[in-house]
Amino acid sequence: MDTPREWLQGLKQRGIRLGLEHIRKALQDIEMPRHVIRVGGTNGKGSVCAFLGSILRQAGYDVGVNISPELERLNERITVNNVAINDRELERHAAQLMKQDVELTFFEAMTAIALMHFSGSVDIAILEVGMGGRCDATAAVEADVTVITNVSLEHMQHLGGTVKDIAREIAGAITGGVVVTACTGPALEVIRRRCRACDAALHVVSDDLWEHIEPRHFVVKSVHRYDLETRLAGAYQGQNIALAVKTAEILGIDPDSITGGIARAWLPGRLERIDDILLDAAHNPAAMHALRISLENMGIRPGCILFGVMRDKDIPGIIRELPPGDIVATGMPTPRAADVHALADMLRDAGRPCHVEENLGRALRRARDIAHGDAILVTGSLRLVGEIRGMLR
Repeated sequence: MDTPREWLQGLKQRGIRLGLEHIRKALQDIEMPRHVIRVGGTNGKGSVCAFLGSILRQAGYDVGVNISPELERLNERITVNNVAINDRELERHAAQLMKQDVELTFFEAMTAIALMHFSGSVDIAILEVGMGGRCDATAAVEADVTVITNVSLEHMQHLGGTVKDIAREIAGAITGGVVVTACTGPALEVIRRRCRACDAALHVVSDDLWEHIEPRHFVVKSVHRYDLETRLAGAYQGQNIALAVKTAEILGIDPDSITGGIARAWLPGRLERIDDILLDAAHNPAAMHALRISLENMGIRPGCILFGVMRDKDIPGIIRELPPGDIVATGMPTPRAADVHALADMLRDAGRPCHVEENLGRALRRARDIAHGDAILVTGSLRLVGEIRGMLR
């Protein structure tokens, strides 16, 4: 018979199933957190969760944060006051769900475990949406505030083929309360209509509300003017910081806690540097574009790029946005990974010659040989970043 941990991992075989029937059954006897912030959108969700969690902890609240996917360990997905759930608690909650046997997917089970872990122990829960919103497991919980970072083309096989289609799925989780978004264009219009239909208060965070001064220095002009230092580098963090600041203001958080929270927030694998390695999990074209612009602003040209992606991503779109530099194409220990030789063919077709190393250890050594002491950028997938980060640490 499977252990609870084995049962939980085995749920991955059920794949993706959008819908709320099963998660609602699992949650029916769980005491929900008093306040919930749901964070959806295409890119930046994890960073916004990190900034908001840090701000709220700085203000004295007990905060639960549920993100996905993990970088290195499953436990990273569920934290209370920045402390990850321990193995014993994870397995205890998994055992309870295992007995219920309500046919959960892996993501649904992890969402349920997070809410079980938060029950009675946090003032505010921050839930990162897995995919879309309307039928995502996090939509089974009423949110006081919904943050929607941005909308671009991703998960089209599940959410639709246009930005409007995807925005409708993301906005579908809104049932009232307050909505904070950085969306523009057609996506913003979809969100406006949804907010009117649900009588939700909408706050739009436009790019003219924030300014990138230096790699880790931003100014945000909202109700107050904030001169902010952060541990997270990159121009693309400006939008995420501005969303967190606006949300915190709506919640009545004082400016000092906002400033201190932004300064202390941390999320690994986002323009993180470990010795000669730069780690950034840019896993779609929009994220890769933002990474390329950030590197240009920082004056960084990688000596080599270690690149691996999942096969269900927009690989040609990601390749078009790759920063300049020599490339080592590599694989990852997961069935979802793109075949490294097919990936190399796509790179070459796009005019980006590359080296091929299926083994991650050999791939990293090859990248170091090519870089000759310059920075190596590891990118394309969070799983790749996590694997390399584990090797470095």
